[in-house]
Amino acid sequence: MSRRSIVLALAMVSTLGPSTLVLSQCSNQITILPLRAMKAASKARDFVSYRYSLSASDSLLIRSHEDTETSIGPYDTGFVITRDGKTTQSVMLRKLPKFRREDLFFSEAFTTVSVTRACESGEPIYFVSMKYMGDELSPALAFVVIPAAQRYQISALPMFSGGTVEISTADPLHLRVWSNLNEGMCNACKTPYQITTYEIRDGNPVQIRQQRSRHTYGSDQFPELRIRFIP
Repeated sequence: MSRRSIVLALAMVSTLGPSTLVLSQCSNQITILPLRAMKAASKARDFVSYRYSLSASDSLLIRSHEDTETSIGPYDTGFVITRDGKTTQSVMLRKLPKFRREDLFFSEAFTTVSVTRACESGEPIYFVSMKYMGDELSPALAFVVIPAAQRYQISALPMFSGGTVEISTADPLHLRVWSNLNEGMCNACKTPYQITTYEIRDGNPVQIRQQRSRHTYGSDQFPELRIRFIP
């Protein structure tokens, strides 16, 4: 190969290579959703409060509702996944089994705090974290969203209180969920936590073990986003 050919080949790599690599790269990232004003709306409406890009064609849309009868501001009713602008899958909180035994209004006080991308062998896994609008011990909920051949595998971890979901950067299909055991004398008081380990199998969380923490922790030792990465 002539020197001119080598120079041209290198120029093509420098021009085309990075943009191609960017499309295939996956990086661990927690996206914090914007805070919303706590006030009653001038009129009732359903709307999309946040759009998160999953791929060039797919998006995750957080669906919300606000009305004139509440002063807590908008709450999230669930989320949908779209492909080329058309809805392919949807999750509605009030239709989930874990909410059927609760008061109807319980599902109407959750807000999405973050969307997380974790990387498994270079491929993305997504987590949607929601929290009940209350205090630091209010229930939290995390959904696991895994790209599959044609659709996404969507499942929910059991609700937890005052703790967090830990995602291993080495193996994001193994999760640890910390939940406050409420043995302290106040919300901010230190208390033991229940630690439950899950493995995601075929898109669903399978409990591996459950234990009581050896030490006590305060709720302020856990992120408000209710999710974090660990090595």
